[in-house]
Amino acid sequence: MISDKCHQAAWQLKDPSNLAVTRILFGFLMAVDIHFERGFAEVDHRFGGFTQCHFPFFDFVKPLTFQWMCLVYLLMWLGACGIMVGYNFKLSCLSFIIPYWYILILDKTSWNNHSYLYGLLSVLLLFSSANHYCSIDAWINPDIRNKPVPNWNYLLVKFQIFLLYFYAGVKKMDPEWLGGYSMKNLGSHWVFTPF
Repeated sequence: MISDKCHQAAWQLKDPSNLAVTRILFGFLMAVDIHFERGFAEVDHRFGGFTQCHFPFFDFVKPLTFQWMCLVYLLMWLGACGIMVGYNFKLSCLSFIIPYWYILILDKTSWNNHSYLYGLLSVLLLFSSANHYCSIDAWINPDIRNKPVPNWNYLLVKFQIFLLYFYAGVKKMDPEWLGGYSMKNLGSHWVFTPF
């Protein structure tokens, strides 16, 4: 009974427009983010040194040469732009996902919880039908244009964001946060100077 209701709720058809807005905003933010936060602006400094801190079990993953790393970043940027406009959506997702996780595994010192969220959201978008509305794919293929999407497309994204903020809230109960240590360091950042 309960499993039937859950199955029915997951496959209930929904309007694709909100998922398209999520796709467009995600693609735009990732296209902007690649240059600054993901390190494309400093690729020569970031992967040229020997002071790398790799994820455990992934020490065998090494950075490519400067030229190839620039191509990896370009592929990731093209994937983000493809996600944003909804062009060859699945291929665009893959062109973003593979370089993104490769670069994440290369240097774990420069990432935070949101970095994992971006990677997971891109994987969730890969399996979604986010290109059914306001996309080049929908414009080219009238069969998918404005076609309703199963509710599980929305449920997975909502659940992933809930998990991130739930665990972030639990993490704030440790002595570092309660003692204000984390905020002292964060408060000295130049962004907070006006405050």
